[in-house]
Amino acid sequence: MRKEYDFSHGIRGSHVGKHIQIVGDISAASTADLETSASSKTTHTLIGTAGEYYVCAELCRLGYLALLTPKNNPLFDVVATNVDGTTSVSVQVKTRSMRNKQGWKLNKEARPSKTPGVPFVVLVNLRDELPPLFYIYRYTEFLSRTSEIFETYISKPKRNGEPRKDPGFRWFDESNFIESDRVRLNNWQPIIRALERKE
Repeated sequence: MRKEYDFSHGIRGSHVGKHIQIVGDISAASTADLETSASSKTTHTLIGTAGEYYVCAELCRLGYLALLTPKNNPLFDVVATNVDGTTSVSVQVKTRSMRNKQGWKLNKEARPSKTPGVPFVVLVNLRDELPPLFYIYRYTEFLSRTSEIFETYISKPKRNGEPRKDPGFRWFDESNFIESDRVRLNNWQPIIRALERKE
C-alpha cells in the first residue's frame, strides 16, 4: 500500500488538510430503496405485534389473563390462563393487514406431523378503521387445512402444462375458506373450553 493511502495512523503527506471526496456516491434511488426496505420490515414487525396485542386484549375482555411471550419465540406468541392460574394454553398468532393480498404466510415446514406443543392458532385480519377479525383453530386442524390447500395447488399443472414448483412457503387466505373455516370467525370457544377444562 502506498504510504499516502495508509490512514491507519491518521492522514499523512500531501493529503493533510484536504477533504476526501467520495466518488460514485449513493444515489437518491439507492437511498430510497434502503429506506423502503427498512420501512417495509418495520411495518411487517408492527403488524405482527399489533395482532398479538389484539389477541391478548380480546382474551382479557373475555375474562382470562393473556400475556405476550418474549420476541422471537419460535413456537408461540401468547400464553393465556384462567383467572386462578390453574390452567394455561399457548397460542400462535398469525396477522395480516388489508394491504396483504397473499393471505397468512407460513413456513413450508409447518405440517400436522410436526406439531409442537402449541394447542391453538389465531389468525388476525387487521382492517382499516374497523375492528380486527379473528379465526381460531386448533393447531393440528389449521395445519391440516393448509396442507390440503397446498396439495390442491401443487397437483394442478400450470397453464402451459408444466408442473408447479414448491414456492418455499405455505399460505392461507379467505379465498380458500370453506364453511368449517367461516364458522371460526370470532369464535373463541375452543380456547375458552380448554381454559375451563371442558375438553
